[in-house]
Amino acid sequence: MTIKDWIYLGITVASYLIAIIAGVYAKDKAKINRATRAGQALDVLGKLATNAVHEAEYIGGSGKEKREFASEIITQGLAWFGIKNVTPNAVNGAIEKAVNAMNIANDTVTDTSTPEIAKDVPNSEIVQPTEPIKDVTSNA
Repeated sequence: MTIKDWIYLGITVASYLIAIIAGVYAKDKAKINRATRAGQALDVLGKLATNAVHEAEYIGGSGKEKREFASEIITQGLAWFGIKNVTPNAVNGAIEKAVNAMNIANDTVTDTSTPEIAKDVPNSEIVQPTEPIKDVTSNA
């Protein structure tokens, strides 16, 4: 075989490989799109749950009332975005995750609500300047 034959053979094999890869991609494209859409739907569900939980906490009521209120907000939001077939378990899971995140954030804020600056510090622990303070009004 000459070099020309090897080149033609290489081009033929490469074109078959490209055709096979394109066929596999076309076959799995629906799965890829579904996974992407599912990820986007879960992202929207999480954001709706966070907003709904904060709104339910602001309005108040018992825990059951807050959960039902948040669930209604999420269901309405999903319908508005055109997202269908979200199971109640997924909605409840998103609510639980949002409640846990909100409680962790509130615990962190509550623990630091009295900052160290507000506490009395003994004079012995206050840093004193080592040099006398110069007149700041002069240009020197």
